[in-house]
Amino acid sequence: MLRSLLQLSKLSISAFGLFLLVSCSSKQSSGRSQVMDEKASVQYQFAYQAYEQGSLIPALSACLKAVDLAPKNADARNLLGLIYFRQYKYKEAEETFKQAIEIDSSMSEIHNNLGTLYYEMKRYDDAFASLERALENPLYLYPERIHNNRGLVLQAQQKYALAQTEFERSMTLRPEFYLPYQNLGKLFYEQNEFTRAKPLFKEAGRLCTDCSEPRYYLGSLLLKENKASEALKLFKAGAEMDPRGYYGELCKKYIVQH
Repeated sequence: MLRSLLQLSKLSISAFGLFLLVSCSSKQSSGRSQVMDEKASVQYQFAYQAYEQGSLIPALSACLKAVDLAPKNADARNLLGLIYFRQYKYKEAEETFKQAIEIDSSMSEIHNNLGTLYYEMKRYDDAFASLERALENPLYLYPERIHNNRGLVLQAQQKYALAQTEFERSMTLRPEFYLPYQNLGKLFYEQNEFTRAKPLFKEAGRLCTDCSEPRYYLGSLLLKENKASEALKLFKAGAEMDPRGYYGELCKKYIVQH
């Protein structure tokens, strides 16, 4: 999922399914952030690549050096916050994201990441407030990701109608973005509205050809319809796509039992 170091806002998904965004300086920023010199840039890029690969200890070491060399660079502090986040050092992550916002409050990615952190800390009001700020920048290129995250926060608050509206807004803004289809499908699934959930999981699976989660849920729905052979095909596909992931394991569990 992670794409370009130079122009796109890179993204990953938190343990609870919200998007985390690794920003790269762009026209979406106010320009208040300090420009990195060559030494800082080398450390930042090394930290960035190590973070992407899940090598958090070398990522942390390099990112701290980048921050020391460019203390007023918001990108470096945002990445440092993400590293702390993945290390479950939530207090350090919160402090670092806030420092990045003090440098450049226009960067929607940082507000999104702070909101995602608050979500995982179950501070839902704070999470929604941060995501609200993430939408304030009219130049931000990926508002559909923020609306998807807002939907998940509202769902956690049991504000289901509002959550549905956010997911649908995300779909409208970028119809090829698979996550709001998947998340709205899960919302309906959890409310036993299986007929409404099924086409959403189908569309999520069509849009994300290597995602096991929509295939697991769609397979589960087919089981409820007594279509075991069709469900088995989906479970096998899901297990192959993500053999070590959570939903890949759930798919494998069904396969072993049958």
